[in-house]
Order: sequence, then C-alpha cells, then structure tokens
Amino acid sequence: MNRHPEARCALWQLVTMALLPIISWQGFTMAAISTDRGEIDRCAVLDAYGILDTPPEKAFDDVVVLLSQLLKAPIAAVNLLARTRQWFKAEVGLNTREMPLDDSICKFALLQQDLMVVPDTRLDSRFRCNPLVTGAPGLRFYAGELLKTADGVPLGTLCVLDTQARPQGLSEQERFILQTLAQQVMSQIELRKALREQQDLLVREQAIQEELKQERDQSQRLLHGMDEGFIFLDSDFRVRQINAGGLKFETRGAADIVGLSHWEAWSGSEALPLARHYRHALEQQIAVNFEQHYQFPDGRGYWLDIRAYPAGGGLAVFYRDITERKLAEDALRESRQHALDIARQAENERRRLDALLEAVPVGIIVADAKGAVIQVNAENRKIWGSHPLSENIDAYGEWKGWWADGSAQHGQPLAQHEWAMSRALAGEAAPRQIIEVQSFDAAHQRRIVLNSGAPIRNEAGSIIGAVVAQMDITDRIKAEEALRQADQRKDEFLAMLAHELRNPLAPITSAAAILAMRPGDEATVRRTGAIIARQARHMTGLIDDLLDVSRVTRGKVELDNVELDVGDVIAVAIEQVRPLVERHAHRLALRLPPAPSIVLGDRKRLVQVVTNLLSNAAKYTPDGGNIEVVLESHQDTVVIRVSDDGIGMTPELTACAFDLFSQGTRGLDRSQGGLGIGLALVKSLSSLHGGSVTVQSDGPGMGSVFQVTLPRLAATVAPVGDIPHAGSEQPAKPLRIAVVDDNEDAAAMLAMFLESFGHQVLVSPGAQHALERLPAFQPDVCLLDIGLPGMNGYDLARTLRAHPATAGAMLIAITGYAQEKDRQDALAAGFDDLFAKPVDLAFLDAALARIARRRTLAA
Repeated sequence: MNRHPEARCALWQLVTMALLPIISWQGFTMAAISTDRGEIDRCAVLDAYGILDTPPEKAFDDVVVLLSQLLKAPIAAVNLLARTRQWFKAEVGLNTREMPLDDSICKFALLQQDLMVVPDTRLDSRFRCNPLVTGAPGLRFYAGELLKTADGVPLGTLCVLDTQARPQGLSEQERFILQTLAQQVMSQIELRKALREQQDLLVREQAIQEELKQERDQSQRLLHGMDEGFIFLDSDFRVRQINAGGLKFETRGAADIVGLSHWEAWSGSEALPLARHYRHALEQQIAVNFEQHYQFPDGRGYWLDIRAYPAGGGLAVFYRDITERKLAEDALRESRQHALDIARQAENERRRLDALLEAVPVGIIVADAKGAVIQVNAENRKIWGSHPLSENIDAYGEWKGWWADGSAQHGQPLAQHEWAMSRALAGEAAPRQIIEVQSFDAAHQRRIVLNSGAPIRNEAGSIIGAVVAQMDITDRIKAEEALRQADQRKDEFLAMLAHELRNPLAPITSAAAILAMRPGDEATVRRTGAIIARQARHMTGLIDDLLDVSRVTRGKVELDNVELDVGDVIAVAIEQVRPLVERHAHRLALRLPPAPSIVLGDRKRLVQVVTNLLSNAAKYTPDGGNIEVVLESHQDTVVIRVSDDGIGMTPELTACAFDLFSQGTRGLDRSQGGLGIGLALVKSLSSLHGGSVTVQSDGPGMGSVFQVTLPRLAATVAPVGDIPHAGSEQPAKPLRIAVVDDNEDAAAMLAMFLESFGHQVLVSPGAQHALERLPAFQPDVCLLDIGLPGMNGYDLARTLRAHPATAGAMLIAITGYAQEKDRQDALAAGFDDLFAKPVDLAFLDAALARIARRRTLAA
C-alpha cells in the first residue's frame, strides 16, 4: 500500500470529489461554490469592501510579520476567499498573491464557526492529498481564525502555516494572539471600507450641489416661460409678481393685481382654507401643497393645485388648473365606491361565513369533486391536529378511524369508501356515522366523533364537492360513563349507609326492649347502657364523618392552627385506635425521631388524619398482622408513613383511593365497617394544612403504605393540655342546671347523666315553660336547644340574659346545627358556648367542672 502514494492520493481525490457535493457550509455546496446562492451573497459582501486586488498596505503587512514572529511560524497570511481563487492581502513566506480555490486549505475554515487548527495535514483526510502538502512547500501545520463581518459573514482568514507538524496544536496564549490579531485585521478592513465610503460620499455631495445649482438656474428660466400660474407674495401677503400663466385665469392685467393684498386681489379668499395654509407656510417656513376651489365674482370656478414655498421673506406660489381632473376623479370615485360597496358586501359575506365556520363547535371539512380537501375550520384542527390536506379520495387511507356505534362492526377500522366524505361524494344524501378517530399529532390522541356529510351540487345537479361536519362527543361519552359510575357509586353508598346505620340501631333497639322488660335489674341496666353508649358513639362517628366531608368539600372548615409536635398527634391517634388494634392482635411498631417534629396545624384535625390512616390499616390487615408508623423530620417537611402487610390494593383502587365513597371489595358481612370517606377526609385535611397524601401498594396481598407530608415549622412547641376524659375533673360542688329541649327522651337522658354527678337539674320542654320556672330556680348553667317550637333558642337566650335572675347563668347551646355560622349566631345571641348533638358527654362534664370550679373560687 505504501509503495504507490501517488495512486492512493489520486484515489482519495476521486472519493473527495464524489463527497464534496454533500459537504456544505451555511447553505452552499463546495462542488458548486461559485453558483450557490449563499456563496454568491458572501462574495457580494466581500466585493463591497473593495479590498480585492489592492496594493499591499503596511497595516496588514505588519500584522502578518508580527503573527509569524509571535507564533514562530515561517508562513503567515491575510487571505480572502473569492469565487474561484484565494487572494492574499498580506503574506510572509508564500511569495505569491493568489492561488486557485481548489488548492486552498483556508476554505475549510469557512465550514467552522471559530478557530480551525490542523496539527498534521498528513493525518487529516481533507488535506493529505493537497498539492501544497504533497509537494512544495510541504505544509504540515495550519491554524486559521475567521475574518467575519459584524453580521457574521466570513470573508477569509488570518492564518499561520508551518512545514513542521505541531501535534500539540496551539497553546491558549497562541490562540489568544491569533484571535486578537484577526480582530485587528478585521478592524482595519472595516476602517478601510468606512474611509472609502466617506470619500465616495464627499464626491457625491459635490455632484449633488452642482446639480442643485443647475436646477435653480433652470427654474428661474422656466418660471417666466412656464404655462403654470405663479405669484410671489411678500410677508404681508401682497402680490409682488404674477406671471403669464397666472394671468390666464384673469380678465385683468398684471398692473391691476400687483401691489394688492391676496385678499383684495381675490375677493373672499381670506375665508378659504388656502389662507390658513399660506399663514402656516410663512410662520413655520415650510412648503405646503393643497387643492383649492375658487369661485370668481363673474361666476367662473376653478379647481387649483397650489404649492407654496417660503422664499425671500415671502411665499412663492405655483398653481395650475385641475378642474377637468377633479371632475374625472369624482366620476371615477363614484364608480369605484360603487364597486367597493359591492366587493365589500361580498367580502363581508365571506368573512361572516368564515367566522361562522371558525366559531361553530363542529369540525368542518370541505372537499372538491375529486375529494381534495380545500377548507377546514378550527374545530376540525382541534380534533385531527395538523392533518394532511388529501388531494383525492384515494388518499383517505392515511386517515385512521374505527366504528364506535355499538353495532356488529364496532371497533373495526373504516375502509376508504366508508368515510362520510367518500359517501357524500358518491351521492349519498346525508351519511351519518359514530366513529373513533386518531389525531395526526405526536400524541395520537383518540376521540369519538359524530360524522355527517352532504354533497355540494351545481345548478345542473352535478356533484362539485362535499362537506362533512364532525362533532366531538368524547366528553359527552365520558360524562355519560362518569354519570353512570357516579350513579352506581351513589346506590352503593346509600346501601352501605343504610347497612352501617342499621348495625348500631339493632343493638340499641334490643337494649331498649331489654331495659323495658327488666327495669330493676342493675346488672342488665349497666350492660345494656354500655351497649347503647357504644353503639351511639359509633353512630355519632358515622354522622360526624359525613358532616366533616360535607364541610371540607364545601370549604367550610376553619382550622385552629397552633404549633404542635406531630409525635404527640401520633400518640393520641394510637390511643384512639388501640382497642381496634388489640382486638385484631396486630403488632404495632412506632418509630419517632429524637427531636420534636413541629408543624403549624389543627391538633384535632391532624389527630383525625392519623386516626383514619391507622383505622384503615387495622381494618384491612388480617388478625396478627403488622402495622408500622414512622415519623421523619426533614429540612422543610414532616413525613408520617403508615404501612401494613394487609390485603393490599390493585392499581385501579390505588388510583381512586382518596375519592369519596371509594372502598375495596368487601364481603356481605362488611366486618370492617365504614362509609368509604375516611381517606377522602385525610386528603382534604392534609391539603388544608398545605400538605399532601400518597398511597403505594405492590398489589393484592402485598400490603399498603400511606404517606402524609406536611410543611415543617422551625419552632418549639408549647405544651398542649391533654384531651379531657369523662370523669377526669369532678365539680367542686353541684350546680343548678336547666335543660330546655322539646325532645323528651333526649332531655331526660341528659338530665339523668347530669344528676349522676350530683347536679340539680330542671327540665323544661319549651321556651315558655322555661321562662316561667327558671327565674325561681336561679340556674348556674342553662343547656338550651336551638330548634324549640315557638320561641327558638336564640330568642330564649336573649330573654334570659335580660332577666336579673338568669342574667349571670352560663348559657350553652345544644344543637344539631354546628357550622361556624351557627356558632357566631349563638355568641351574638348571648350564648357562652355551643355543643353539637349528640353531645360529647366527656367534654360537657369537663366544661361543667370548670364552671363549678370558677364559681367555688368566686364564692
């Protein structure tokens, strides 16, 4: 192979010639470098600099000498690449002013955006066969920096060459030197061009001045011989000169006009717009041009084109008769206006049609007789995306659609002749079809559309095209399906709610019957009472959950935010769920960080969040299973993770786990209980705290992991008092308590509870009865129902506050209406507090204990 280098280079040249047509730089091909549009433009820019074939200049020669010395290169040059040659403005070591472009190494620098360095030309496929490399002077190293205009157009390079290879290329300092000197060369080129252009401008200005002088002389000669009217007015608008062209409009001579003011010479002209134009031209020293109609006293009328120029302290006014032109223009204007009115009417009709097509919520496609798509509207583009404009029916195969009408062909693709457009072009009157289509966008979105079409016929009845309307019914189909599923979920929830409410009602009813049969059996009373209390608490919990969901979904929840430790929240939640965990023999593991995890939140609501997650884990984990609670404190967040090894979740259930009434599959026994709203509450309450909740499960039988993330608060938490429990505080002394409630059973049970703690209780069934009895009873506390017949609880409270015997009593509202608005209304009516039905007896007992203690201290 090494024996015939000439043959090898010849072969390489043939390959290079074959490849050159596909090697391009910014739009031009090297094989066609002299004809490509981009190269022609570049050469035109080079020509504009006027530097090609100019004598040597010291500024450029000094640069190449300095570059040769600094880079220790025997050859340096400022070269410019013309159409067929490489020309050197300055060079050292080459001893030539130009060379053919085919032999140029620098031309390849134009293909790059910055400095081109060739450490060894023999190792570079572009240059190993270059005659400057294979022959004299035997170039081995090349480095060239582009000489570019401010617009980025490359004119040539500043380069250095060496007959010795430099494997290391250029150092950073050498690159800096080359690039800096290239900028200096380009600055010299730009300066040279600017000086040349300035000289050209001076020569041109002298020529213009000469032309202006000749024109002024010619104007003076023409002024007296021209057919156009001319008058000269002084600064007082007196006529100082009028030519023969101006006297053509007159029946007087020049002597009768010269010396008069314009307003005297031409009566009424001072009231015309021309007077304003003349004054404006004289005051502002500007030329004016306008048209004016003037009616002579003898009845003659002319349209004049008037041009007035400030000159010699007055005005030079030229005017000519344009009456015939104005008459012709008026006629033409009327004709054009009529044509414009007709065209405008037609255009408005077209625009109205286009606007209608763009506005209608229906996709429209219009095609000609061959099926070529000629017009589509915005809704069509929304359905199909950027689709092809098919040129005939045969191209409809590129459109993708499937039958979606529920028939035997449902799901099958549409054939080419089955599209509504094809059927309409075939003469079918109104083809209709429900199909699923795939858009041409990258997402290939699918939509269900209702297609209908109609042929377009000419006066002879021949089909000249067709139109197809497409209505996107995807959302309607989805909405119908969502409505069906929502209706199904509603039915399931109502059945579930009925089941859950019947469960506690059954033992309550049975316990009530047993109490009626065995009224004196103390053991039976205690046992049945415990059953009734437990089942009532269960029903209260169900109702509270429903009310919580209602408040959260309607945005009626207001958080009582304080700084608190999430570890304390988890501890309280575990205590609430412990009976359920122990009943199922679960192993509960708790992992807390050593330092407090502080958040800003509502203690009660966050306990509710963790309790729901723990209850959910306990319900869905088989007996003896494992539940783990992990608390992690990060820089900006606090994470609560509840995991179990229970029944797990399918991907479908995971996706909707936090939806209202969403539950996993259960047996008919519904042993886990619940309404399927706990996780929905967890999500809503977490969001209200600025947090989020997620769930992860590897599938059925693989357990679940719920994670709540809350914003962390960098602060210490103040001690929070324990939640009061029934009997935790005993009253210092018995209280006199009035119970006003029209529900006899509820009032009696509440009275029995209060009397069991030693309080003296007076029960009234209504407001009137209470007003008659309470002043003498002098109650310490009044528990008032709001929904009383006749006078409601609010009015009763105001009346009691106004009576001296009851004004000092503590008034507590007992109501089934426990929204924030109800609490505000109660406080405004004079109540001290509000308890929701059914009353939490533990909290009521604690509140009464505090009242009794204050009264004891006051005594």
